[in-house]
Amino acid sequence: ISRFLRGYWYVALALLALAGFWLMRSLKDPEWRLRMDARLLASKFAGSLIARLDSARLARTLGTLVGNGVPLLSALNLSRNVLSNRVLANALEAAASEVKTGAGLGYALGRQKVFPRLAVQLLQVGEESGELDTMLIKVADTFDIATRNALDRLLALLVPALTLLMTVVVGAIILSVLLPIYDLTGSIGS
Repeated sequence: ISRFLRGYWYVALALLALAGFWLMRSLKDPEWRLRMDARLLASKFAGSLIARLDSARLARTLGTLVGNGVPLLSALNLSRNVLSNRVLANALEAAASEVKTGAGLGYALGRQKVFPRLAVQLLQVGEESGELDTMLIKVADTFDIATRNALDRLLALLVPALTLLMTVVVGAIILSVLLPIYDLTGSIGS
């Protein structure tokens, strides 16, 4: 690997540049981005984290807008821009059309089946009690705390994993230095 990188470093650099160009170009394609966002949302580890993070961002923005007197439909249209995941943004747009026809926000978001159930249930409670803006802020606070806790747990798991990885790397380096020395001393002694 070392000889290849020393002799053909420009090939590795060109491949890296091509991969970056391909990724940037693919991110501009709406269909590819939608498929990638759907795949991310469906993933076991990152999916719930992304859904909670985007839901918290949406709830905080929506709660602030509704609390300051912006009509719900206008607030839904404005809040769509804060979602980074296109699947969630499309689901919010579909829910907004249902709200426009008279459905409740919690019911409309629940029918999309991409938002966390806890958020949908809390929104339904907020609508029934007439405190939608307050409940939206509570949803945002709850999901912010849950996301922060999940990231802290992930970082706590990362430390032992990195320690084990470094142990393996250091062990491989030590073996690569000591094995030739043992071979050399073995051939001298024979």
